[in-house]
Amino acid sequence: MLHWLGSCNFKTATICSQLGCRLISNTPRLLKSNTRRPRVVVPETGSASEKSKARKDSAREVLATANRAKWEQNNARRAELSGKKPLTNVYLASNFDQPGLRFSEALFALREASQTDMYDCMENPLHAKFVLNMQTKKKTKFIQKFEAHVVLPHPLSFIPRPRVLALCKGSDDAQSALEQGALDAGSEELFGRLEHGAFHWEEYDFVVAHSDWSNTISKLRHVLKDRLPTSKNARIGDDVSALVSKFVNGVSMESTRLEGVPEVNNLDVIVGQLCWEDNALMDNMQCYFDTIESEKSSRVVGNAIESVRLSCPPTGEQFLLDLSPFMRQLKGVVRDSESVEEEAVEEAIVA
Repeated sequence: MLHWLGSCNFKTATICSQLGCRLISNTPRLLKSNTRRPRVVVPETGSASEKSKARKDSAREVLATANRAKWEQNNARRAELSGKKPLTNVYLASNFDQPGLRFSEALFALREASQTDMYDCMENPLHAKFVLNMQTKKKTKFIQKFEAHVVLPHPLSFIPRPRVLALCKGSDDAQSALEQGALDAGSEELFGRLEHGAFHWEEYDFVVAHSDWSNTISKLRHVLKDRLPTSKNARIGDDVSALVSKFVNGVSMESTRLEGVPEVNNLDVIVGQLCWEDNALMDNMQCYFDTIESEKSSRVVGNAIESVRLSCPPTGEQFLLDLSPFMRQLKGVVRDSESVEEEAVEEAIVA
């Protein structure tokens, strides 16, 4: 009898739930001492995308505030310790002004930590982290980022080579581009394939083009986006083979912003392998210095490079470099008037 009553209650509850009702026995007990309030359904104030954007903006604001406070604190600490030298051989390094190490000294320290009995990473890449100056004459205007491409005197053969597509003038140029290492090369046929999305975004890294494509290359803007060849990014020229060789064998440099600190940007590059000879690593390092100083925006006030730290993961050690030897050997490059005019126009548009 009890089993039959239980099954009846279950069936009744099921029918009621299907009809959108519920039994009194399934609700909270209706007693005077019951202070439980019914849940109030609040209508949504925005879509899921708007809420997600609001959360991201809030997190970005918190990060920017923290970065700004840390940057200002570090600057104040450096100004306080500037010129302060220890009087004894035993001292806390954090209490005194620490000059940067010479390049050879930093390499020696990293190699000591990379020995077989420690991290065993002598063949790992040697990283250099540049802090770049982005300030202009106007205190409220800053350079957004730094971009350049350089062919190092000692190529980084241990990392994958960039994949380059070449829009050529004719079949002869296409064959020369393929011999220089292009992923694919052609003229109208390749242009049509690019226009119809025959290449996936992750299948290539750069696109270079002959000067004859200058007037029609803008049709690919919706496909190539920031990879569109222009005279400003030096991916359009009369010698397509030279362009292919430059981007296949070179290194692309692009700085990243520090949220909340527009005065500086970070730039991470690979100098070579830690086991390389000092002279080879020094040549590549000097090449980076020359390229950054020569390709910096004409609106930058002062030197483009503020500091450089060497590291070799996974050691975790970072050593501040003395910049004076590199700055003395800088090879001055006179910027052409066209690039200066382009930057002036860009500044006017931003303003």
